[in-house]
Amino acid sequence: MQPEHFASLPALIASQKPSEAHLCFCPAHVHRQVAKFHESFPGSTAWAVKANPHPVVLRAIIDAGIREFDVASRQEIDLVRAALPAAVLHFNNPVKAPEDIAHALAAGVRSFALDCLEELEKIAALAAGVGVPARNILLNVRFKDAAERGTDNYNFHEKFGAAPDEASHLLQHAKELGFRAGLTFHPGSQNRNPAAYEEMMRLAHAIAGRALGPDMAGLDLLNVGGGFPCHYPGGGEQPLTHYFDSVRRGAALFPCPVSCEPGRALVADSISLLARINLRRSGDNRLYINDGIYGSFMELPFVDFHPPARAYSPGGTLVPEEAVQLFHIWGATCDSLDKIPTPVRLPASIQTGSYIEFGLMGAYTNATATHFNGIAPPRLVTVERLDAWEGKPGERRSAS
Repeated sequence: MQPEHFASLPALIASQKPSEAHLCFCPAHVHRQVAKFHESFPGSTAWAVKANPHPVVLRAIIDAGIREFDVASRQEIDLVRAALPAAVLHFNNPVKAPEDIAHALAAGVRSFALDCLEELEKIAALAAGVGVPARNILLNVRFKDAAERGTDNYNFHEKFGAAPDEASHLLQHAKELGFRAGLTFHPGSQNRNPAAYEEMMRLAHAIAGRALGPDMAGLDLLNVGGGFPCHYPGGGEQPLTHYFDSVRRGAALFPCPVSCEPGRALVADSISLLARINLRRSGDNRLYINDGIYGSFMELPFVDFHPPARAYSPGGTLVPEEAVQLFHIWGATCDSLDKIPTPVRLPASIQTGSYIEFGLMGAYTNATATHFNGIAPPRLVTVERLDAWEGKPGERRSAS
């Protein structure tokens, strides 16, 4: 079933005066971001499905030309297989249930990530049990750097990744068993340090050299993971070209192909959340909206970046930002935790019934939303356009 379609957010407000929150998706933004990776990333690009598994978003990713996908569960495998049966799937969740590995093998998945000997042996035994030759399977050894270069958002090294010496052993053992083998890492979501890719690739070079010899013969792939940022106004993220240049410098060290698996970078700016103010208390700076932490904002308490916002009148007219103030925004549930953690700067004139557009909401919003309090997650609609946000890559917001 196709979602409803509108020319713009103001058109949606004017025609529907929606009482429920909406995720407004513009497929053209996905096409633009995918084109950037296809044109400038020095290798292949896989889409990290976990960022936004909505079927309409997935279809836009496919239509933009993505043919490889990073999947983390049997559900994501089945979702992509149904949409694109010939897709190349990489099961890059480092720890997988045996049943999910078996499901993946039956679905034609031949690429798996791991970070320990037990996981390697689990995959090897299950593949042998169903007659899939080791030479047909790519095992990507995920490693970590104790220095934890990259970003402070989501410390993946705390949960996943083999130490360099262990990674060398795993890589060597995978080759001894007859598997194709590669290395992979993840610098952390919304990474603001482009140099982290080259630094981690140099570590990968050392790991592969110890395991396979100085020419790294037999290394089949180097996957640099995700972490490519979207550009929140004033957030200080560097242009994507800086990240691609860092990967390009690192790739010069390797005889094998390089790949990446962006999630947020391909879809974040393709969706704006449209929320209605259900209450502004008289003489107060508290706003109560029809979405919240248990819906589209689950990520915000854990990260140091926040979506930009602007306001519309109940009729759909953009409210000028001539006089602004900071508002504390509370969500729709009865839970006192349901609050956007950082005050939001909005026009002082907004009232009950006004609307707020939160931008850059295409990643980890509907993917993580719940039905807490019986409140359904926002419905996705498509729009012809989403207006740009102020700010340029590299600019930092002021302390105020």
